[in-house]
Amino acid sequence: MSSGELSYLYNQEHEFLVRHQIAAKDNQYKVYFNFMLNNGNVRISDYQLSYDLRSSYIDEKSPGSSVRIDTSQVVDVDFRQYTYELDFEKGENDNLLVIDIYNGVKDEHYYYDIPLVNGELKPTPFLIFEKEKNIPFFAKYINRNHPIRLMNPFGDSLNYEITGVENNRAVAFPPFYENETNEPSINPLDTLYGTNECEVFEFYNEGYYTIKASSHPELHYKILVTDEYFPYFGDYSALVQPLIYVSTTDEYKELRRPDDTRKAFEEFVSNTLSSNERVAKDFVKYYYRRIRKSARLFTEDRAGWKTDRGMVYQIFGNPIQVFRNENTELWVFPSEEGGRIRFIFDIIQEDGITKYKLIRGKRYKETWMYAVSQWRTGRIIE
Repeated sequence: MSSGELSYLYNQEHEFLVRHQIAAKDNQYKVYFNFMLNNGNVRISDYQLSYDLRSSYIDEKSPGSSVRIDTSQVVDVDFRQYTYELDFEKGENDNLLVIDIYNGVKDEHYYYDIPLVNGELKPTPFLIFEKEKNIPFFAKYINRNHPIRLMNPFGDSLNYEITGVENNRAVAFPPFYENETNEPSINPLDTLYGTNECEVFEFYNEGYYTIKASSHPELHYKILVTDEYFPYFGDYSALVQPLIYVSTTDEYKELRRPDDTRKAFEEFVSNTLSSNERVAKDFVKYYYRRIRKSARLFTEDRAGWKTDRGMVYQIFGNPIQVFRNENTELWVFPSEEGGRIRFIFDIIQEDGITKYKLIRGKRYKETWMYAVSQWRTGRIIE
């Protein structure tokens, strides 16, 4: 597993897409695994799924330890996607669940790693569930006014308390920027939700929310609540924000002018970037499509494109190789000069969640500026 290549996880055009949610009560674990066929050329019968438990990323699979995942574990079937419920007891040294996704037609294995232990962070005994299905809500964010439920899949009826803070987290700086950056002040929302087991409710305000069960105050579940348009944009003031990565300081100030944001956006795309209509339209299409992909992949306590991984993904796209262990994740990209560009992210626990912090360095400046110039001249498409 230590040499497992995970770049398929960030390729949203891959033959399948995967997501998961995890709940735990003492040593009893439930992992909900969502497997979505993403290509018309593949069928569910092409795949064999199994899992095993390991102590670490360098721990090899023990002979005979694999557990076959079959139709008896399917709890929901939707259009070309299948949700499995995996129930098991976690042993003292079981820290990692590895799902082996085997495409028998291609004779190719893909590995999906799920940490069962993240430092001091522990899974909650409850999850956010869909309104009308007994499957978890898999997205990393919830759109405002989307009906959901809180549910304990282990059977106990719980009462829940929900608090929130403003969604005002800062945008990640470019990889060559080594100075410490200050986050905006944390501003609590003047709302306090109380809800009962399986009671349908909605979030009416955007923010970053913490959910706790009264019987488990030491455990929490955190979720970002966005506007109803996200990951699309409902107004031009929001639309211009991601342009911070491809604009100069003066250009960005002009883009954020309050009098006519729409005009500033259109002038930037049609004049500053290119007077060629096709190039301008392609920029908008592909740049903002990548924003939407980042929402699914990287959203944490902020929109996906604002995170360190989202920032690198926004400019450089899909990494050609990804390697991960307990402490770091390595992304590899091809270099225009024929070599390789490597970005290393420290995996840390901060503010009650797992985050990926880029190890920055001035060595990235030339590479970053070249990639941005490609975007600005219409030579990066996808």
